[in-house]
Amino acid sequence: MEGVLWVLCLSAVAIGLFVLRRTLSLTKELKQLKRNQYYTENRLKRFPEELHEAVQPLRLQLATVVEGRPVSPDLILSGRLYADISAEEAQRIIEQERGSQSDHVLLVDVRTSKEYTAKHAAGAKLVPFEELEVRYKSDIPEMANKIFVYCMNGDRSRLACDFLSRKGYTNLYNVQDGLRGWRGPTEGEGEVKFIQFERRR
Repeated sequence: MEGVLWVLCLSAVAIGLFVLRRTLSLTKELKQLKRNQYYTENRLKRFPEELHEAVQPLRLQLATVVEGRPVSPDLILSGRLYADISAEEAQRIIEQERGSQSDHVLLVDVRTSKEYTAKHAAGAKLVPFEELEVRYKSDIPEMANKIFVYCMNGDRSRLACDFLSRKGYTNLYNVQDGLRGWRGPTEGEGEVKFIQFERRR
């Protein structure tokens, strides 16, 4: 009789351990499911906004085509409002295009006037990023075949291209590596001098 009790006790302990392990496993799975549900709900909340962002370039390009202005097929297929290009590619295209017409191509520098005075690509037009919203209509002709926008390393020019493309420009090229990657002719007084602060010990 005592042996039967021991067998029952051991069986109860084994069943208890099995139930505990299964409970812990199910609790872990339930937490994972709740986490997945949370991420899925957040993704669904962002979906309309992401869809709008994806369709917006096509709507702007369609409006441009309706106005009778050209839009690059590459931009339409990629769903982008402007093309990214290296400084080397930009320089090559500018040299080819400038041979045929002078106002066919425009090179726009969106850095500050101080940076521009120090050094800029030859023939570049200065339209500082901070003044872009006020000056773009008068200083950047929409009808130019190609507009190359550059800054020092591609950050401001990317923002400028984004702004201009949403204003209807469809002929934009962001020079990704900016003046740092430019190997063509330059003009200016030299390097930009920045004030440096030193810590005293």
